[in-house]
Amino acid sequence: MRRPVLPTFAALAGLLLAPRVAAEEPRTSPTDQVSAPPLEAPAEVRVRGGEGLTVTSSDGRHRIGLRTRFVPRIDVAWTDAGEPPRTRVSISTARVWIRGHVFAPELQYVLQLAVAGRDFRDGATSPLFDAFVDWKLHRDVSVKVGQFFVPFDRLRTVREFALQMTDRPRPVLELTLDRDVGMTLYSDHLGADRSPLAYRLGVFGGGGTNRVAYRPAGVLVVGRVELRPLGEIDDDSEGDLQNRARPGLALGGGLAGNVNTDRLRSTTGPSFEGGTVDYLHGAADLTFKWRGFALQGEYLYKDALEDRIAFTDDDGANVEEWGRSGHGWVVQASYHLEPGIEVVGRTSRLYALPDTDPAFAAELAGKRSEVGAGLNWYRNGHRFKVQTTWIALFGHDLANASHTVSTQVDAMF
Repeated sequence: MRRPVLPTFAALAGLLLAPRVAAEEPRTSPTDQVSAPPLEAPAEVRVRGGEGLTVTSSDGRHRIGLRTRFVPRIDVAWTDAGEPPRTRVSISTARVWIRGHVFAPELQYVLQLAVAGRDFRDGATSPLFDAFVDWKLHRDVSVKVGQFFVPFDRLRTVREFALQMTDRPRPVLELTLDRDVGMTLYSDHLGADRSPLAYRLGVFGGGGTNRVAYRPAGVLVVGRVELRPLGEIDDDSEGDLQNRARPGLALGGGLAGNVNTDRLRSTTGPSFEGGTVDYLHGAADLTFKWRGFALQGEYLYKDALEDRIAFTDDDGANVEEWGRSGHGWVVQASYHLEPGIEVVGRTSRLYALPDTDPAFAAELAGKRSEVGAGLNWYRNGHRFKVQTTWIALFGHDLANASHTVSTQVDAMF
């Protein structure tokens, strides 16, 4: 009997082909397999009204934020002498912030640019306002390095966007210290986590902002202490927009010495041509908030230890330059009504010290006092608001005052 040919051939072909098929298949073991790296979690991107755009790394070690602000404004000014009114329509300020932290939330940075025309004060050639690193090193000692507000008095270090009135009080503009380049050691709770005591100790160049040329060597030294006996209070923002259920109180005082400055107002104003001046500064301030009511008070003192600089110019003429010495006070009160309406009033007075610049003393004879009132509407707190402010400057009475009414939209995105 003959055997079938086809089944036998098929079986042989299967045996021949089987090793080839097996050889083409990869032979792996659990130890030979290489696993793909895990996918990194995406960064967190957040957009919030008034806070701008924030990007945070997945591990939280790095963050960068972008925020903008601009202020369309109209001013109407007139005097009681019968002169025709004058108007000014402008973008009074335009700001860009870049801020965040690197490596850890304790190592923070801020860059603020001010690009509107009115931001370029004192012949500024750079839009740089703030540029600093802030290292939250320890509860009792943190370090800030760069260009920022000199930590001297409260009414100046309150940020521009957190003001209740469209302009700062005149004594603050004349007597206090502005931004400068330097370093500050500070603590908000000295000695304990809930301590009411805070301090700031700073050393700065003393020349203010936008100084790129060489000048006579000098230094600005400042010290400030703060006490919050009733607990935490947002004294870096004007008004009580939260209608606090518990009262809050902040007391502060500062001393500063600016040695060998060539700026007329210590850290601001035009530069002297014939020499330098040493300035001594003092400040005391108070902030109180409760149930929508807010009160701020401040006293400021500035003394040029050399009242006059006498020199001979290139043409051989005798020239005198004067420091500006004075003191003054500010009282500002407000009440916040729901929903988002606030009324505010302010009064201040500025005095010239004896033997100071005669032109400064004459200027104050006609405009030493200030009264003002304002009406504000808040849509997103200080980050989006509409403000109208009336301010009058006068000498002994309001009969010969100069008046300014300003209305602005302060918007932060």
